[in-house]
Amino acid sequence: MRIYSGKKFEVFVEKVQLPNGKERRLEYVRHRGSAVVVPRIQNDLLMIRQYRPVISKWILEFPAGSIEEGEDPEITARRELVEEVGYEAGKLTKLFSFYPSPGISTELMHVFLAEDLKYVGESPEDYEVIETFRVNAGEAIKLLEEGKIDDGKTALALLYLKHRGLIDL
Repeated sequence: MRIYSGKKFEVFVEKVQLPNGKERRLEYVRHRGSAVVVPRIQNDLLMIRQYRPVISKWILEFPAGSIEEGEDPEITARRELVEEVGYEAGKLTKLFSFYPSPGISTELMHVFLAEDLKYVGESPEDYEVIETFRVNAGEAIKLLEEGKIDDGKTALALLYLKHRGLIDL
């Protein structure tokens, strides 16, 4: 049973049959998914400092946003890159996808690497409070190691880049 329907997600409560034959009451968020963009200029990364009212704090993260109804994740990534940091990508490469919170949400996040960037001017949503900054990739990893990046999608993307040798430390 749907108990809430909003612009970005719906909340459901229902009984489900588990593979072991048991039944369970399930509460979850149905989400269309989102795209995360790692903008790279040589060995520097563009990041944002964004105020997140749900947790009442500023966090360091990569640009990201929810997929609109029927939208391809790559289109979402391109849109969010312009909206949040003001750049268009000449090259956009999908890196990986993951479920950030599969115990409570169907959201699937798609992570993209944006390169060959051209500045066109940012146009954030009215409700977004964002500051863009450029940081060396090695410094970004250091921020993560020092606990200054506590956003999950950003931490995972940075570790992926490091593990795959896509950034110089």
